[in-house]
Order: sequence, then C-alpha cells, then structure tokens
Amino acid sequence: MKFIRIAVAMACLLATLSCEEFIEYPLYNGNLAGADYWSDEPRILSAGLGFTDIIGVDEVNEENVKLVGGSWYGSLSCGNGKDPEATMRTSVKDKNITNGFKGAAFFNKANSVAADALPVVFSWPVLTETVDITDFRITLNTGEIVNPTAAGMFPNWEYNERNCVVLFGDFGNRLKSTEAGARFVVKVEIIADANPLMLKGRNDTVVSAVGLSWTTTKTPYDAGPQLVGAKLNFVGKKPIGEGSNGGILDKADYLPNDEFALYGGGDFRLRMLTTGGFSPDGVTGVRPTMYEKFFRIHVKGPNGTTVMLTKTGVDYTVLGGKLKVIGLSDLGKKEDHGAGVYYDDCYLEDRDNYIDIILVGDEAAARNITFLEIPGLPGGYSAFYNPGGPGPTPYPNVRYTAPGPPDLEPVIMALDNPMRVNRDGSR
Repeated sequence: MKFIRIAVAMACLLATLSCEEFIEYPLYNGNLAGADYWSDEPRILSAGLGFTDIIGVDEVNEENVKLVGGSWYGSLSCGNGKDPEATMRTSVKDKNITNGFKGAAFFNKANSVAADALPVVFSWPVLTETVDITDFRITLNTGEIVNPTAAGMFPNWEYNERNCVVLFGDFGNRLKSTEAGARFVVKVEIIADANPLMLKGRNDTVVSAVGLSWTTTKTPYDAGPQLVGAKLNFVGKKPIGEGSNGGILDKADYLPNDEFALYGGGDFRLRMLTTGGFSPDGVTGVRPTMYEKFFRIHVKGPNGTTVMLTKTGVDYTVLGGKLKVIGLSDLGKKEDHGAGVYYDDCYLEDRDNYIDIILVGDEAAARNITFLEIPGLPGGYSAFYNPGGPGPTPYPNVRYTAPGPPDLEPVIMALDNPMRVNRDGSR
C-alpha cells in the first residue's frame, strides 16, 4: 500500500486536521451505502481468536518476521519487474497499523514483541462512529477477562461493508484447544460504555449491540477461516458503496476492484462473508481467476438433481435456464500489464472479510442457487488460510494457523429484498 501511504502523508501536511483525524474520518463517519445485512435480527456471526503475535513489530523485515513466528516469502518475484515490498512477503504488520484504529498504540504482550488479532463479525453493519475498545469484553479459557488495546474497521472499511470490527491485544497462544497450556478466546461480549456500539439493519432499524455475545471452544490452530454468510443480489447498473465516496482511502492501490472495473458488470453478485481474511496460504492474495481453485456453487437442476458450477466461462443448464460464473471480485484491480498489474503472487488485494462471485444468466435460474461450497483439502480443492497461515515458504518448527475446513453455506436469496442499508452519518 505504498501509494496510499504517500498520499496520506502528503495530505496530512496540507490538512488542518491531524494525520490520525484525517485517516480516521472516512473510517468512523458512520456512513453506509448499500451495506449488506445478513439476518433479520442482529447477532454476532463469529468472534474467535484470529492469529497471534504478528501485529505491531517495529519494522517489517525478515529478522523481525522470523522473531515473531511469521512467514517470509523470500523468493517472491513480481511479473511487473519491480522489487516486492516487504509487506508483500509477509502478513506481519508494523506499528503504523495504529493509524486508523481506536485505542492505545500498544502491541507488546507477555513473552512476545507483537500482538494478536480478533475479528468480530456482525450480521448487521456497524455505525462506525460508535466503535471503541470499551465496547468489548473478552473471556479466555483460563478465566481471564481481557480488553483489546485497539479496535478498528480496517480492512472492512468500505461503505458497502462494515460488518466486521478487528481487535488487537493479548488474546492467546498458538497451542491447539486440546493441548495443555492452551490460552485462547472462548467468549466475546458487547458491553455498555459512554457511546454504545450501534448497528443498522432490517427496516432501517438502528439498535444497540450491547448484550450480544459469541462463544467458541476452538482456536485458529484447530481449524482455519470459514464462511458465515452467502447472499445473492442483482448487480444493477453501477457499483454501490464502493470505497468511501472519494475519500483518501479510495486511493488504495487495490481499488477499484468491483465487478464493473473487472468485468464491465454482470447479472448477479454472490457475496460471501467470512470469519477472517481469506488467503491461499496466509501471505499471498486471492486473485480474480481463482474461483475454480476454491469454490463451487450448488444449483437446482431438472428432476430434482443438483448442478455444480465448478468452472468459469461455462454456460450451465439448470432449473430455470442457464448460469455462467464470470469470476471473483472485491479483491484487487483488473489485470493490466501496461499498468504493472499482474495476476501473480505480488497481486495486491483488500484482504477483507468479503469476496464476490459474479455470474451472468437467467433470473429464473439464479433463483435456484442453493449453496456456496468450499470443498477444501478433503474435497480435492485448495484451502483458505487467515493471515497467520504458513505462506509459500514457512519456517520449520513454527506453528501457523490451520487451513480452513470444508464448508457449505446456504445462499440467502436477496433478489426481491436486497437486504441492504444506507446511512448519512453526518445527520
């Protein structure tokens, strides 16, 4: 994200706001535009420990990455001929990540030099001006009650997203839940503070999230990230809610990444919501051409059969007509060798909790889509990892987060009721 860092630095020199305020405004202005809600009632869809020890090193370099048990892709080379930035070689983050997060700039934890991450995924979009570290109470399997040291909307900051708040702090270790000495999150609660966390959803209802909770008995070293939602909408005539309506964050080097920028549109968007960032290995990005590697869509076929959409660019005959998968979006820019964008291991994508599958075909056919499946390794497909994964070149004797399990997610049919909300946070 070299470009956005330079743009922010220049803007801070010229702005009357502080640099932190300049970055935080589009993140915490409370705006929503075409933001999805995933259930009729507000709830937490997931809130487990994401990964440990890799957030907040002094500098991203191979020495520090190895020190905190990260993964370093030393042999990475880019098709555009440029030298890869250090941030392309690893998921370890330096202390600059505090820009845009609420709370203390404190990442050290016991016996470590960097902190852990915990994504909290809500079924209704968050009113971001109400996000703070004081909204969350976290219980560990040891009985400890801990508080996050930072909370924020990165990387799920776009106006049509905002279902996920990421927390940093001291939340656990890398032992599996069944191993002696394991320390991990078992409960996350939303608690009252001076400015309670608020959500917006069905019928434009705004509610307090206070009282919502999530419990788990697993760690990311038992099983990796998975789906918590899949929702089918019409694509429409233009993208809605992409970025932050022209704010500084829209200069990010992975934007634009919507279906119009990549494919000129489409008929249907199957958006998935995940428990954590999806990566092929924990370091490299998901590319728009990777549908066949990870996914298949279930559709009702004639005479009670099920048709699997396993390939892109193929017209499948299903109940109600034909459907074709075009590819993935809401990742990074369209491949353009002239502009230096290659679909290779240097590909820059947003690494958030959303991926879109774009389809074309008949509406009657689309209404017969039933499930989105990630077959995973047991199904002969590749698995997803969160940012704590091993990367292409893991260090020996380091425990990384586990691959995601096979997953079958029912598809929410939102062709009649789009299940989206808007909000002008300035009012």
